[in-house]
Amino acid sequence: MPVTSEIVSVPVRASLAQQGIWFNERLGGIGTVYTMPFSVTFDGPLDAAALAAAWEGLVARHPVLARAVEERQGVPYLVPAAPPGLRVADAPRERLAELVRAEILRPFDLAAGPLVRAVLYREGAGRATLLVVAHHIVFDGESTSVFLRDLAELYRAEVTGTPADLPELRHEEPGAGRVEAGLSFAREFWNSRWRQPAEVTLPGLAGEAATSAEGAAVEFALADEAREALARLAEEIGASRFEIVLASLHALLYRYGNTEPTVAVDLGTRSPETRHRLGAFVNELPVTARIQPDWSFRRFVADQRFGYGLRSDLRGLYRVREVPLSRAVSGVRPGVSLAPVSLGYRRREAAPAFFGVDAHVEWALFNHTVRGAMRVHIVDGPDRFGVALQYDPEAMGRDDAERVAAHWRTLLAAAAAEPDAPLAGLPLLGAEETGLLLSGWNDTSVDYPELTLPELVAVQAARTPDATAAECGTNSMTYAELSAATDRLAGRLRAAGVGPGRLVAICAERSPATLVGLLAVARAGGAYLPLDPGHPEERLRFVLEDSGAGLLLTDLATRDRLAGLELPTLVLEDPAAPAGAEEPAGLGWPSPEDLAYVIYTSGSTGRPKGVEIPHRALTNLLLAMRDRLGSRRGDGWLALTSLSFDISALELYLPLVTGGRVVIASGDAARDGRELVRIAGCGVTHVQATPSGWRMLLDSGLDLPHVTALAGGEALPAPLAREILRRTGRLINVYGPTETTIWSMSAEITEPVTAVPIGEPLANTRVHVLDERLGLLPIGVPGELCVAGDGVADGYRNRPELTAERFADDPFGPGRLYRTGDRVLRRADGLIEFIGRLDDQIKLRGHRIEPGEIEARLLEHPRIRRAAVLAREDDKGERRLVAYLEAEAVPGDLREHCARTLPPYMVPSDFVCLSPLPLTANGKLDRAALPAPDLGGEREAKAGPVAYSGVAAELHEIWCEVLGAAEIGPEEDLFELGGHSLTITQIASRVRLRLGADLPLHVYYDDPTIQAVAAAVERLRGEG
Repeated sequence: MPVTSEIVSVPVRASLAQQGIWFNERLGGIGTVYTMPFSVTFDGPLDAAALAAAWEGLVARHPVLARAVEERQGVPYLVPAAPPGLRVADAPRERLAELVRAEILRPFDLAAGPLVRAVLYREGAGRATLLVVAHHIVFDGESTSVFLRDLAELYRAEVTGTPADLPELRHEEPGAGRVEAGLSFAREFWNSRWRQPAEVTLPGLAGEAATSAEGAAVEFALADEAREALARLAEEIGASRFEIVLASLHALLYRYGNTEPTVAVDLGTRSPETRHRLGAFVNELPVTARIQPDWSFRRFVADQRFGYGLRSDLRGLYRVREVPLSRAVSGVRPGVSLAPVSLGYRRREAAPAFFGVDAHVEWALFNHTVRGAMRVHIVDGPDRFGVALQYDPEAMGRDDAERVAAHWRTLLAAAAAEPDAPLAGLPLLGAEETGLLLSGWNDTSVDYPELTLPELVAVQAARTPDATAAECGTNSMTYAELSAATDRLAGRLRAAGVGPGRLVAICAERSPATLVGLLAVARAGGAYLPLDPGHPEERLRFVLEDSGAGLLLTDLATRDRLAGLELPTLVLEDPAAPAGAEEPAGLGWPSPEDLAYVIYTSGSTGRPKGVEIPHRALTNLLLAMRDRLGSRRGDGWLALTSLSFDISALELYLPLVTGGRVVIASGDAARDGRELVRIAGCGVTHVQATPSGWRMLLDSGLDLPHVTALAGGEALPAPLAREILRRTGRLINVYGPTETTIWSMSAEITEPVTAVPIGEPLANTRVHVLDERLGLLPIGVPGELCVAGDGVADGYRNRPELTAERFADDPFGPGRLYRTGDRVLRRADGLIEFIGRLDDQIKLRGHRIEPGEIEARLLEHPRIRRAAVLAREDDKGERRLVAYLEAEAVPGDLREHCARTLPPYMVPSDFVCLSPLPLTANGKLDRAALPAPDLGGEREAKAGPVAYSGVAAELHEIWCEVLGAAEIGPEEDLFELGGHSLTITQIASRVRLRLGADLPLHVYYDDPTIQAVAAAVERLRGEG
């Protein structure tokens, strides 16, 4: 067969695929994303002159290699350019990699051409490497095989002096007829399948991935046994290897938490007429997986095949593979990838033999640019299954990328071994990563004594009886006085029937007497229930009734306000008052499993729920924090937190079990930032507050280099952490829900502060990042934080169903774990980083708020039909509760209505009428669609021009011409009108010709409206 056919020298309009590539190059900033390098290394007596002649013959046979791109009226055409030659260069072996990299990174000039380069590097000692660098606009993956096959045959012909035996080529260009013919079906196909892909979750991926960026790659080949297993799996379930690879990648992304993962795949568009030609015969299209966790791998592959039509004999994706997505779907923005993760898969034949020499082919060298978050490039040959995981090193570390590769191999092997196992149960983690997660970072076992709070305080009182234990204002108590007062009140409580299993409510302001009351309840064997005197009477009444408390301890200041609660009451006495003649007798110590306290938190069902904390958990917390902080005798702890907030227990008890002193801030002082700063300056060494509380202290002038600061209860912003560090001596970020006893984790924050992790577990505490099935998630993958160990609560008081929902057996160790509902990830250094909530729960000024409880109260108002509550930031960055109401108007008594049962921090700051509230497709409230209210003042409405004039009128005429529309509004989006990348270039071309304005293409891309483009033209003219 002849080597060449008639070479077409006239300009050829670029194909749709080439137009997309050209347009993306025009947008700029994509580096070498379209550069396609490969190489052949020759060992033996290579005839360089014959290879050069073969190269010339190859360029003559495939004239697309001698082309450039010319724009005509906004449309790219391929036009003849100078034929590329074969450059020969000497390259010492130690410099070869450097030279190859430099050549790959050298940019192409599409307008000047040519669009392929070749260099023969002579390394000496009978070795040479041919590097070929082609631009994707004239090349695709299959072109590599065609190129090498033709080059090898042309080289043989030159060396032997015999004719080359190559198939005849037809150079007529495939028209757009097939695309137009398939457009109707493509629109129908994508109508039910296309949706804009969400941001992808990958291990360690930081933020949104760039469209394209300088990249790195993890490259590997599947082991022979893995290749054989893949082939057996494909044969067993009747699927192609491409289907298996695509399904495994989807399954991996799903296991990372991507609920509907999308992978953009390169699909070949070659026809029998083009199969022997070089060119860009490929189209990228997205495949979205809708996975059910109980599906097997076999079931999922079948669903993908028939749901998307992943074979040429099926009515589906292969039927529309020639139609660019932007032609079938309106609103698709141009870009180098249609999804954050893309897959290039190619089956190749065996490498061709080059006459007289040994030749080793590297089928796809890395071009050092990544598209999206990750690109998976696979070349599947008869002798090697090569994989390159390309990623952005600015967004993901190499260790993370290597973990992705390991997870994929593990999952693929598991699917091959058990194709009928549920996808959600296929293993991902190797032994090393599993060991780190379960043992290395959770090795927290410490042997603490089996003592309870009153015993620990008594032991310390015996050691330092005359040391100051507590002070409030000018009053103070020694350890001996505290112990005696505690025993006296405990005797009274025992006489009143308090003992193991009995719950005693305490509703009093912070004071030494209240501290005695708390300790005395424990000394008598009972458990205490803290109540905030500032909460509404209806709420206090509910909590007392729901908890079954049998006795109320209160102070004189609070007693009258609680007179209507109809509960047996004891009034706390001044602990400094003279002791009576009778000393208590028969007092024992509670056991570690006895209940220490019950504390109520907001409830998602509309009513608060009580968390039961045993002494075992409280003791572990105190001793673990002692060890973590290095607390010792002489420390002074500022007690400023309401008793109904569980973190108050740390402030009150930790100093008493370590020989320190409690510095109690009265109710008035705790609300006065300057007074708190003054108190803290009088020998206080430890201050604990929420981030909101720390903001108040800093604003009040706190600057105490000797103080250890503890911040917890809500997320600690990095800027605030820096400010706390500048004004204190040490900063500890603490984390823990009420259900795991105050704090479960901590992290010491040091400069420079870039992120604020919640840290690592305390002693005898284990933390896991799990999926919804309580499966262990990899390092760097977000999931639910679950806490296990000695701090886990007994459950919710009288709420067995809710207890069973939130507490579960720990699948990785003894006892139970608590599902926090917090979304976190474990960093590569083992620390946990908080991301947000899995549900609607709100953390506000340290308080845990369930919107459902507020919504339930709102719906009790007769004029409210539906309600939703969110936390919003105002113009000062302060978070506040906003209630959205389906009502005719905001009832005038609504705030008062809420305040009758809700504590002040749960009463919404703002009420917004919105009728009706937005709903999802399945009829549920769509919280994401609730509009942000104006929390920072009135906003001006934006009004468009009533008629076009000047530049806008010219633009309107151009847009209507190109889009074939009769009328276009000034703020209508070009892409929503059916525009695409070529549309933009045609508009831009007309704008240059008629208005003399050469706008960068990104202007049309960033804000594709007539109004915005007109403004850009006017700015440009003004600058001129």
